[in-house]
Amino acid sequence: MACSKKQKKKLSNQLSKKKTIRTNIRKTKCDQLAQYVKKFQNQFKLSQLDLDKQEIIPSYQSIPTSYQLKGKKKFQKKEAVKGLVGLKNLGNKCYMNASIQLLSNLQPLSDYFIEDFQLTEINRKNPISTQGLATVAFANLIKSIWQMDIQKLTVKGTPIIIPEEFNKIIGYCNKSFSDNTQQDAQEFLMYLLDMIHEDLNRVTFPIKSVQLREYLGDCNQRELEKQAAETWGDYLQRSKSIIVDLMQGQFKNSLRCLSCDKYTYKFEPLMYLSVPIPESDECQLIECIKEYVKEEQLTNGNQWFCENCNKLVDAIKKIDLWKLPTILIIHLKRFKFIENGIKKIEQAINFPFESLNLSQCLPKLQKEKPIYELLGVICHTGNSDRGHYYTYARSKENFNWYLFNDRQVKQVNFNEIPQEDAYLLMYGKSTIPLIKRQTISFPENWPHVIK
Repeated sequence: MACSKKQKKKLSNQLSKKKTIRTNIRKTKCDQLAQYVKKFQNQFKLSQLDLDKQEIIPSYQSIPTSYQLKGKKKFQKKEAVKGLVGLKNLGNKCYMNASIQLLSNLQPLSDYFIEDFQLTEINRKNPISTQGLATVAFANLIKSIWQMDIQKLTVKGTPIIIPEEFNKIIGYCNKSFSDNTQQDAQEFLMYLLDMIHEDLNRVTFPIKSVQLREYLGDCNQRELEKQAAETWGDYLQRSKSIIVDLMQGQFKNSLRCLSCDKYTYKFEPLMYLSVPIPESDECQLIECIKEYVKEEQLTNGNQWFCENCNKLVDAIKKIDLWKLPTILIIHLKRFKFIENGIKKIEQAINFPFESLNLSQCLPKLQKEKPIYELLGVICHTGNSDRGHYYTYARSKENFNWYLFNDRQVKQVNFNEIPQEDAYLLMYGKSTIPLIKRQTISFPENWPHVIK
């Protein structure tokens, strides 16, 4: 039955009224959030930080790793262990809780914030930072986890924190994480680490432009190492922070023209490895890493423009790992695009608990052997439409393994980690006792083997 003009007008007015109400609700929420952030800034005096200072004085020269501390802390069986705190899920925020628990148990990073080293390193001149908002909110949450009185009344024996402050501040800084929609843990973790880096970048702004060096032709390992060090020095002119010190390495990105044989390469910073999952009955982690660095042929619609040939040509692209960071994050690419949407790869990946030796994936010139121990795992269960994230992590206090699943925290054995659900792996280099601050002034602290 067709609607009359009067009915259509009435329906249109109702829809317009509902739209106005929704707009007003969103505006009210935005206003409330802005007021909350302003109060937060005033509380922690972020707006009073000296914008005129010409130099940010670093608060540390080096940070001990858990391998240096291991064995110094002895716990009785009945002694309470700090850090075993659950997080309330504030609406589809399991990706956020899982990431927080992973970083909370990363000893060098959490110790940095517990000691308040960040307070003297916040860089408010950085236009692409959060002006310290994300970093202070994260630091507050980490300190709440590790400084909680674990003897107080708890729910089902596990202390619970409601991460409301952190949730609101991150939502204000990035609207993608402001509502209750599902998000990817890897994307959130990389965003958080990137914002912490920018907030704590010790390079004062404006930064002088430093063009990424490009090299031509083949040369020996010693010369390549020298070039890699030169590029690292250039990088430190614009990026220096606790994140660079802990989590950044370097890779070599090369291209070879298949027409004229022109060979060009660059050395670029490395934050994490995002590795494909080969199809095999028993897939080893090292196979995924080898697949990541495998040569790629650029043909058809993916050709490369060669300046020598002055046209698009077929080429060989190659990534070589050059220097791996002290803390290595490996992202297993479990989601792939297919014709009808996104498919999850539920292949079990055999990843070692200790002694992950990556020597075969690196050139021989290394200051320390690239041998790693597992520190934590973010798992994903479910599919691409509906899923859940949770974390297994090794406590920095007693070195036992625990499951952190929103509110739930319980001790587990390492072999309980489901290999088919592992999504993000966090490894720590076990051959380095001290993490040294990366700075232009002390090239002897760089990861390169140079005179």
